[in-house]
Amino acid sequence: MAVIYPDGAAPAAPATEFFGRMRELARLHDLLRSGTARLITLIGPGGIGKTRLAAEALRRISRADPGRPVYWARLAELERDCADSAENVLRSVVRTDISDPDALDVGVGPRAGALAEHAILVLDNCEHVLAAAGRAVIDLLATTPGLTVLATSREPVGWADEYILAVPPLSSFESLQLFRQRAELTGRPVPEDPAQLAVVRRICRRVEHNPLFIRLAAARLRHQPPAMVLAELTGDATDQRMQWSQSARAGTERRHRGVYDVIAWSFDLCAADEQLLLQRMSVFAAGYETDGVTPQRNGVELPAVVAVCADDVLPAGQVVPLLERLAECSLVSTFRTETSVRWYLVESVRLFAGDRLRRDPAEVNRMAARHRRYHRDRVVAARSLWFGPREQSWLDWARTSWDDILIGIETGLADPGEALVGLETASVLLSVWVPFVKGGSRALTRLTAEALDITRAEGITEHHIRATALLGWYYLWQGEADRAAALLDECVAGRNPGSSWRDTPEIDIDLPASVEWIWGLELMLFRMDARAVTVLERAGHKFTAQGDRVGVERGQIFAALAASMLGDPDRANRITRRHLERSVASESSSAAHWARVARTLALARSAEPAAALEPAHAVVSGMSSGRDTWMTSWSVAVCMLVLTQVLTGDPAALGAAAAIRIRATELAWLVGVFRACHRSLGICIERVPMVVLGVRRATEVATAVIGPADFAAAEQRGEQFRPGGDAVREYLRHRWPVRPVVADAPVDRGEPADSRWDNLSPAEREVAVLAAAGWPNSAIAQRRGSSVRTVDAQVASIRQKLMIGSRRQIPDHIPVHLTGAVDTERATAADRPRNRRRTPRLPDRQ
Repeated sequence: MAVIYPDGAAPAAPATEFFGRMRELARLHDLLRSGTARLITLIGPGGIGKTRLAAEALRRISRADPGRPVYWARLAELERDCADSAENVLRSVVRTDISDPDALDVGVGPRAGALAEHAILVLDNCEHVLAAAGRAVIDLLATTPGLTVLATSREPVGWADEYILAVPPLSSFESLQLFRQRAELTGRPVPEDPAQLAVVRRICRRVEHNPLFIRLAAARLRHQPPAMVLAELTGDATDQRMQWSQSARAGTERRHRGVYDVIAWSFDLCAADEQLLLQRMSVFAAGYETDGVTPQRNGVELPAVVAVCADDVLPAGQVVPLLERLAECSLVSTFRTETSVRWYLVESVRLFAGDRLRRDPAEVNRMAARHRRYHRDRVVAARSLWFGPREQSWLDWARTSWDDILIGIETGLADPGEALVGLETASVLLSVWVPFVKGGSRALTRLTAEALDITRAEGITEHHIRATALLGWYYLWQGEADRAAALLDECVAGRNPGSSWRDTPEIDIDLPASVEWIWGLELMLFRMDARAVTVLERAGHKFTAQGDRVGVERGQIFAALAASMLGDPDRANRITRRHLERSVASESSSAAHWARVARTLALARSAEPAAALEPAHAVVSGMSSGRDTWMTSWSVAVCMLVLTQVLTGDPAALGAAAAIRIRATELAWLVGVFRACHRSLGICIERVPMVVLGVRRATEVATAVIGPADFAAAEQRGEQFRPGGDAVREYLRHRWPVRPVVADAPVDRGEPADSRWDNLSPAEREVAVLAAAGWPNSAIAQRRGSSVRTVDAQVASIRQKLMIGSRRQIPDHIPVHLTGAVDTERATAADRPRNRRRTPRLPDRQ
């Protein structure tokens, strides 16, 4: 391979092994071999590895076609676009025949035949001379038949027939391997310690899996351990990464010496209005690359950017083209679905832009206030949408905007007026249970408590009382009964009810609706007092009088739940039946689901508990998504309590002895899943008496049938449940005993495997394990010694048989007994080049 460099010196060989990029490398290799693309541009942010990818592709081309000439022009040191840039570019790339030194005339322009036919011309680092490079490319392609131009740039060159190949960040696994290799060079290797490796993975994620940033982070190990490096990555104004720099004085380009230098190079190439929009976007939360997993919190949609960032200086009509330009420059990232685009800054860019924005303190405060009020207004809209047909779309928005919502609350805590805006946001979120649905209760309760402390000096209002009561509800579920009781006392104190008001819940002492509600929950969860039904119904009536739709539903739901678990059977039957009819008529899927939960629990406590089996199946089938861990936990609780009641009062309804053992094992598994759900929500079920009683009873009943050892084994399998997937929902849908199990059915050991898994062939199961471990199809093909086309077909078949829409849903359908195999394949992926034909050995069912 003939390679000619503008300064006569070949680039130094990479100091590190080429990592990842298998898909991009294969595509680039095919394009260069086929000649179907005349101009190929590798784009991506600084430090992402565009030059390394180009060099690796050319090495492979040289092995496949040794005689094909390659010309490599490094453009990084050229001055930015000016009058003579075009000439400089041409002087950098035009050569005739290196065997004839007299022919090397850099003072003349390109001529037909100046570059060998079928040559590859590499223009490395074009972003600062795009106009000149574009003119040079057009001239060279027009005068040199068969020439292929490969450019690396932070944005496209702009030719009409340009083939753009985006270079993504490294995968989590590849990032870990690169960090460890660079750590070896510092003399501070990272040991095979799970805790240390977990810290390194978090470091890699915080630096966006950017290879250059990973090298900079690993270089910090010369002076401090990984935990201290991670502590420098706070994501806020105290973050230290902008001070990181290359310690090496040779072999490093000026624009790659530190995180700051990398981003500043791109920022300085932007126009003033582009820079302004980027700075203003720093008020939004950072986004992250997600290794192919659909993100729940990645970026904002266009209306949010316009509402927060647009004004007279930056008109709304300019936002879209400016966003697109910033995305072209690899400063703004995007996440796309079939119907939308979300825009975000990765954390490093957000920190850089935020630092620029803070140079004008008044502008920082103005942008933060607009951001806070935009999200407050969107959150408050839940009052009219919740428990209605549009609640799911609002909840989807809240999930994706969660980080921004919390940032809006937190950044306002320094000012009582702004803290009051945040308190309003927090109280609405607490009222519609979003933290439990989302799994972010601890952060929100902390911010709510801080906002209450800051705003009390301004005077206690009904708004404060409502937020205080709602905060008490979360403390109850976290088992902090004393804190919840103190908040309830605080809410009641101004009413002068006397010292024994808790002893007479049947008497209305004129408490606000929200205070009645938290009092009813205290009676229900901690005192297990049937009078909780009276208090909760009274709260519902007061919410109705206020026109508080969300409060009405909240009161009715828990009145029905309290009646189903604590009330006498006749009253429970009457209340839960009426509540179900009303909820179904509301067209709210969540209201109907909660009503079915209460109705099923009431049936389970009736004289014929087996009558609850069919409704319990309906509860599980009605779950809209496994992402709602709060709803999943209650659905599991229904199945757990119904099965406990049936095994206790009517075991024959489940079939013969073998079938009863199957269901007792399943009950043990449900106990484990129930614990896993609440652990992920930050709820300590061992400190909530009503929950403790239910779990204890289920444990006793199941243990009496299968014994302590089998119970412990099944419970442990249940505790391996990963909240957020659909595995539990799908398992219970297919396996829940709506009808008795026949006596000769094989004994199930409580394995929560998706029954669709059994439809996969042995080869498809092996491929599914590798796919679940994060292997791309090309690597799976290498591993199994098959073609990529074959693996593509197998993955398509797997998706069809599992009835899923995306490859990323495969992990949700891996049986529990294979999760160890998935973890092993993920951990041993480094062996892929040495073990291409080894297939994963799937363990037998235990």
